[in-house]
Amino acid sequence: MLIEYLRKMDKVVLAFSGGVDSSLLAYMLRLTGVDFKAVMVVTEFISGRRVAEAVKTSRELGFGLLILRRRATEEMLRNDGMRCYYCKRMIFSEIRNLYPLHTIFDGTNASDLKRRRPGLRALREFNILSPFAELGVDKETVRELAKHFNLDFYDRPSDSCLATRIFGKITKEKLEFVDVAERVAEKVILRSLRSSGQNSQPIPRLRVRVRASKRLGKPDNYFEIFLWDSY
Repeated sequence: MLIEYLRKMDKVVLAFSGGVDSSLLAYMLRLTGVDFKAVMVVTEFISGRRVAEAVKTSRELGFGLLILRRRATEEMLRNDGMRCYYCKRMIFSEIRNLYPLHTIFDGTNASDLKRRRPGLRALREFNILSPFAELGVDKETVRELAKHFNLDFYDRPSDSCLATRIFGKITKEKLEFVDVAERVAEKVILRSLRSSGQNSQPIPRLRVRVRASKRLGKPDNYFEIFLWDSY
């Protein structure tokens, strides 16, 4: 059903994130011979590792990836309940301006429709097509399909943007702190596993949550951090 759906399409541009969903969708577009472009809009909210993974995936799957670097808007930095909507609206606006006559795809799946996701509003406003969501393909099935096709990203952990780890207004300093702290924490865990002879254990992708604190007379740039395992 998915292959038949895709084969009907022409002049597609894929809003690529480098996650399992959009990566599998890119693979399926290649598999069905659909003429498509892939665009990744990158703001300060996206870690360098995530961009590197996206580039690696595009090279392995054999499609070109256009990376557009844009600054987060004031609405996004405000970090209120509509942050994801403002972000998606900016992303799709950039892609639509670049490819006004193309059909825009994204990797939203059926599981995403069951959660509160303000960004879905932007999909409707820009007439974005989400093949997985439309055909009832959920996250588990996406991973199963990727594994079936021997795609090494099938078990890639979900990786929300850096902004999701920040309480209150978003600043450049907070974003940089989260990015560095997560990479350092994972290196510490990896070193610990190696020293204990547990090299075969999967490396948890740790997340850091940050908020400014004035407790105990600490200055505004003092951060409290909270670590959790994303698996």
